[in-house]
Amino acid sequence: MSDLASAQLLQASAAQLPVYTYFDPAYYAQEQRLLFGDAPIYYGHELMTPNAGDYQTLDWMGHGKMLKNVDGRIKLISNVCRHRQAIIYKGRGNGNHIVCNLHGWTYDAEGALLGAPHFPETPCLKLNQTELTRWNGLLFDARRDVARDLENLGVAKHMRFDGYAYHSSHLSEYDFNWKTFIEVYSEDYHVDPFHPGLGNFVDCGDLKWEWGAQYHVQTVGVKNKLATSGSRVYGKWHEEVRRRYADQQPEFGAIWLTYYPNIMVEWYPHVLVVSVVMPRGPEQCTVLTEFYYPEDVVWFEPEFIEAEQAAYFETAKEDDEICYRMHEGRRALWLRGESEVGPYQSPTEEGMQHFHEFYRGKMGAALAG
Repeated sequence: MSDLASAQLLQASAAQLPVYTYFDPAYYAQEQRLLFGDAPIYYGHELMTPNAGDYQTLDWMGHGKMLKNVDGRIKLISNVCRHRQAIIYKGRGNGNHIVCNLHGWTYDAEGALLGAPHFPETPCLKLNQTELTRWNGLLFDARRDVARDLENLGVAKHMRFDGYAYHSSHLSEYDFNWKTFIEVYSEDYHVDPFHPGLGNFVDCGDLKWEWGAQYHVQTVGVKNKLATSGSRVYGKWHEEVRRRYADQQPEFGAIWLTYYPNIMVEWYPHVLVVSVVMPRGPEQCTVLTEFYYPEDVVWFEPEFIEAEQAAYFETAKEDDEICYRMHEGRRALWLRGESEVGPYQSPTEEGMQHFHEFYRGKMGAALAG
């Protein structure tokens, strides 16, 4: 390799993060303030509560808040009773009123207290609400203008949920830093050698990047018209996709959007997936994964959903191994007081580099080295 090429690789590697950023508790506290202080918080999609009166509690928040459909308007309302701070509901349901059955305190659909049994006067209390902003039906808190962040997104038309229905949510707990998850999600270098199933579904040789100040997008093609599957699980997924597309094939194998710092929206044939990785500490994180499918698939094609989710979680399990091995290697360096970085492979790791550069810009002087 020429000296010039070596210098370019080293310069690019400088965007990578020092090892202490994955382990140091004091740095983690700064990260929460500087990076997540104005980061968008995702709460769910309007499709979770499609009908008037519907509610769904958010289990990743300990059920402390609920999405509530109030005459077609989705509200985010506290799910903690104002009397003795008990959780009111868990899961999904429907009702015009919100009723805590511990003592019978009853609120209207928007959380205003209507009745408190055996009190001479009803206390003037209500369940607090969080102001929301929307993008393609996705619900966020209003601290950022999400629509403005994503207004130039070229793949936005593929991220629309028209004609789709919510199916299910899954929570996964991990003992590694949240950034490791985003890094693995943001690169295609590992797909062919480490994902036999996914690597024979998508064609990472047909990779296109899209860049924005707050995001990056990976679009990959379909591998060999889905002629060969790389695993038994993916074989069933290939069959279901070919069945629905008949004599045609999907326009893409996958589209992966990362909305910084920690929100992902994924498009697959007749599937939309929303994921969020939530920091719980320097070496802990929670991943929320939501699945959405066309309404007819949700109602009439459980075999399609079963095949898709089996393939999805086969790949997720392989990604988990990558994350843990990266975490263990970095922890070994951290414990012996060392830090190492390596070059980015271009073009497959350009998304990781873009994320690192965004991250450094947000952390500023707090990030030494």
